[in-house]
Amino acid sequence: MSNRRRNLRKTAAALTGAAALMALLTACNGTATGSVTSDGGTAAPAAGDATGNGGSTGSNGSTGSGSGSGSGSGSGATPAGNAGSGSSTGGSTGSSTSGGSSASGGSVAAACQASGLGYSWADPGSGTGQQKHAVVALTNKSGHSCTLYGFPGVDLVNSGQKWSLQRTNATPKRVTLANGASANFTITFLVPAQDDSTTFTPTTVVVTAPDQRTSYDLPWHGGAVVLQDGATHPGTYVGPVGE
Repeated sequence: MSNRRRNLRKTAAALTGAAALMALLTACNGTATGSVTSDGGTAAPAAGDATGNGGSTGSNGSTGSGSGSGSGSGSGATPAGNAGSGSSTGGSTGSSTSGGSSASGGSVAAACQASGLGYSWADPGSGTGQQKHAVVALTNKSGHSCTLYGFPGVDLVNSGQKWSLQRTNATPKRVTLANGASANFTITFLVPAQDDSTTFTPTTVVVTAPDQRTSYDLPWHGGAVVLQDGATHPGTYVGPVGE
């Protein structure tokens, strides 16, 4: 009987120990709660994060419960001037810049400015018959090459009257002048005949170079002209530069 009691006490002690061991194991395998972060406190990039070609890198999503989120797109400029693009999670939109452009077939010299031109008579008036010609030279004095294109403005004036001359229908051409070079244009004018009653005697020619607003005065040497300021096709007119 005493042996049986001792065996029962041993069995109870073993069961108690087993129960205690099970309780201990259960406590060790419990579930943890709270946020999870990687080393350094920054969450790993969310799926799909990328840096655009030449663009800004987007920031990662906020850390929380082991995951982060955020979306956005970004673009940027490459050194060659071409815009790169790409999406970046949480990234801000970058700016793009374009490279410089050049004219096809090479660069074109800048337009000649009025302040860089010299004005003179290449021919103050010649020709036979009633219609004559006066030729004005425009000389490049800018120190660099420049271009002239189109018609000059020409006014015949005296102390009390001004006549703005019409232009021909000739097609102008672009003229590139090296420093010191000249280009001409022609004033065709109609001198009075014996029966012409309306005449006009200019004292000055006011010349405005193509695409300029500053004028230059030359003395007129051609004498009287037939005044046709109201005519549709007058006999006095101006041609383009370089014709």
